[in-house]
Amino acid sequence: MNALGQASEARTLLMVDDDDAFRIAMKQALSAGGKYKVRSADSGEAAIELLQLDRFDLIVLDYRMPGISGLNVLQWMHEQKLDTPVIMMTAAGSESVAVEAMKLGAYDYVRKEQIDIDHISILIDGVIERYLFRKEKERREVIEREREKSLVAIETFHSTLASIAQIVNNSLSMVSLNIQEHEAKLKPFVTDEGQRRLSQAFAGLKQEYSVISSAVKSMLDMANVLHGNFTDVNYTEKLQEMLNGNLKMAQQREITNSSTKKP
Repeated sequence: MNALGQASEARTLLMVDDDDAFRIAMKQALSAGGKYKVRSADSGEAAIELLQLDRFDLIVLDYRMPGISGLNVLQWMHEQKLDTPVIMMTAAGSESVAVEAMKLGAYDYVRKEQIDIDHISILIDGVIERYLFRKEKERREVIEREREKSLVAIETFHSTLASIAQIVNNSLSMVSLNIQEHEAKLKPFVTDEGQRRLSQAFAGLKQEYSVISSAVKSMLDMANVLHGNFTDVNYTEKLQEMLNGNLKMAQQREITNSSTKKP
C-alpha cells in the first residue's frame, strides 16, 4: 500500500458510518470504478481498531455515532499523531461541529444529506492533493533547514581549518628556515662523506616538510570546495575529483620520499 496515494495506484479509503445502508451504498459506489479501494467501519471503535492495523490515504468520517463519535476518533488521531487526511460528514445546522473537526485536523467537511458520488469523488481527490502538497512542502522545508544547518557547519569548518592552516604554514616556514640554517652551519665541520650523508638527511627533512605542507594545502582546498560549491548541484562530483587528485598527489610524493631516503 502507498500511504501517499500515487496516481497510478488505487487510493485506499476508510468509510466510517453507523448507518449500514448509507455506508454500504457509498462503499459500492466509490469502489465501482477501481479508482478507490474502500474499507468500512460501522463505529468509532471499529475505525480506531482499523487505524491501528493499517494506513489509509483518506478517511470519510461521520461525526455522529453512538459510543466513540467522529470527533472522538479525530481527537484520538491527533493524540496518536496519526497524519491521515479526514473528511468529516456533518448534518444540517452543525457548522460548529465542522469548525471543531477542522481544529482537530480534518481537511474538509461535507453535509451528509448533500453527498452524491460525483461530488464526494471530487472532494476526496482535492483533499488528497492538498495533503500531498502540504507533505511535499514540509519535506522541502526540512531539507532546506538541514541544508542551512550543514552550510553553517561547513562555514565553521572552513573558517577553523583556514586558521589552523595559517598557523601550520607559519610554523612550517620557520622549520624550513631552520633546516637551511642548520645545514649551512654544519657543513664546514664534517668530511666530504659526512656532507653527502648530511645532504641526504636534510633532503629527507625537506621532503617531509613538503609532504606536510601539501597535505595542509589539500585540506584547505577541500574546505574551499565544500564551502564554495555547497549550493551547486554538481559539488559532490567536484569534491570527488578533488579528493582523487589529492590522493594521487600524496601517493606520488610518498614514492618520491621513499626514493630520496634510500642510501
